[in-house]
Amino acid sequence: MMGSLKKIINKFFLEKLEFVRFSVNRNDRAGILNKSWGLVFNNQLEGAYYEFGIYKGESFIESWKEYLKFKRWSQAQLASPEAWRRDIMKRYVAYEHAFYGFDTFEGLPSNNEGSRAFQKGGYLSSFEEVEAKCRSIGVRHTLFKGRFCDIPDETIGKLQPAAIINIDSDLYLSARDALEKVKDKFQQGTILLMDDYNCFLASDSQGERRALREFCERYPRFRFEPWTMYLYAGQAFICHLQK
Repeated sequence: MMGSLKKIINKFFLEKLEFVRFSVNRNDRAGILNKSWGLVFNNQLEGAYYEFGIYKGESFIESWKEYLKFKRWSQAQLASPEAWRRDIMKRYVAYEHAFYGFDTFEGLPSNNEGSRAFQKGGYLSSFEEVEAKCRSIGVRHTLFKGRFCDIPDETIGKLQPAAIINIDSDLYLSARDALEKVKDKFQQGTILLMDDYNCFLASDSQGERRALREFCERYPRFRFEPWTMYLYAGQAFICHLQK
């Protein structure tokens, strides 16, 4: 009996150590997704993962993998020797976060951003290939094909609120449309990832920086607290709802 209890306790703390080893020094996309899901689970925030501009699905699938790590971690809490851990996780462990991906799957649209990296037709991908990859590893997902601005509001309205919103759309207009489309999905504590926030020499008049600045000017009820930078140009924020 004591041997079985010792194994449970050791498993519990080894899984916690795995997260620490993984996340302390990683600053790439996998690292920020690990930290984001860690913050979501730590706060028991209910809501979906939204990604705008999924390209070939790498970060979308990586997010699912990081999510599963914390799902397993939350289930392990039910075997914790500490009663308070078991109690606070009983309700949350049953919650299922949805995954929503948005892309035209036709490459970048024409734009006047002036960057060779973001020319029309770049980042072309295939809806069918991404769908197949997601299904092959069991991602619980829904993919939306088309321009962000063309997605019906009634469709968005039926989706879960947002726990994490990942905008990897590169361009000002695309980021603007993505933010506008999900403005009613933000909640206190929603994590906003902007993968190309510091492109265009971190100019507030271009790209995702401009889109977020103008969004906050239009909707002063939102405040986005800078949380951490990641990779080369990414910036993570925590959403606060102003009263």
